[in-house]
Amino acid sequence: MKVIKTITFFSLLLALAFGCKTAKKEGQGIQGQVFWLEGNQMPQMLDEGETPDRPAKKGVKRTIKIHELTHINQARLGDALFGDIETPLVKEIETDESGNFSVALPAGMYSLFTVEENGHFANILDLDSYINPFEVKEGEWTQADILINYQAAY
Repeated sequence: MKVIKTITFFSLLLALAFGCKTAKKEGQGIQGQVFWLEGNQMPQMLDEGETPDRPAKKGVKRTIKIHELTHINQARLGDALFGDIETPLVKEIETDESGNFSVALPAGMYSLFTVEENGHFANILDLDSYINPFEVKEGEWTQADILINYQAAY
């Protein structure tokens, strides 16, 4: 009888340990990861069973500048990088070595840019031509994975 109680106790303990979700973060903001991708990403003709030899994306350390929602007409676009962003800077954060970041923000719309050697990078425009837009909703964390790929060929 004691063995059955012990097995039942450990079964319940395991169910609690693996069945519970992680505690939810308080507040709201944006969290995600920044990745770098370069080189030839073109489709390749391969023999059956071969896999393409191409560079994979990897998490990278970067500075992220978070601006108020920015329209394409509010920034100068050069060779794949932006400069002279006219909208106010809301926050500037650093990712960790693997590109992970998390930043608390008030509810609202934001544009995210990574800081590169010769400018600011963002590669997404919505249908209204807003640059790399992310919405933060009250009490929610928005996932924002950023792929820096201006040195990749497709």
